[in-house]
Amino acid sequence: MKLSNTIPLIALFLVSGCSVSNKQQYEGYFTYGSEVSDFRSCGTNEIFWLNGEHKQMEVIEQASLEKAIKVGEPYQEIYVLFSGFAENRKPVGFEEETNGLIYMTKLIKSSSPLTESCK
Repeated sequence: MKLSNTIPLIALFLVSGCSVSNKQQYEGYFTYGSEVSDFRSCGTNEIFWLNGEHKQMEVIEQASLEKAIKVGEPYQEIYVLFSGFAENRKPVGFEEETNGLIYMTKLIKSSSPLTESCK
């Protein structure tokens, strides 16, 4: 009887352990605008569609839009550092034009000036 209770518990630990290990830190540039929510890691040219928690996404979306207004041109990059994971789902709409999907779980840092150490 006790063994039957133990097996589901072990399975739960294994599943939850797998999902936690998928989280990682991302550093690079975020661009936001009409039908664009792009993230590019430092040192790469690959573009990923960035989704995330509403309040945190709002912070970086607004920063990108404010920079676009200041510069006078749309689609301006801002520097971001965040925790997240690669989404394992089929892209929809404009997401299909990117190399994949990333989901931001925690915004660590963002800045309008670009960072020299991240190219």
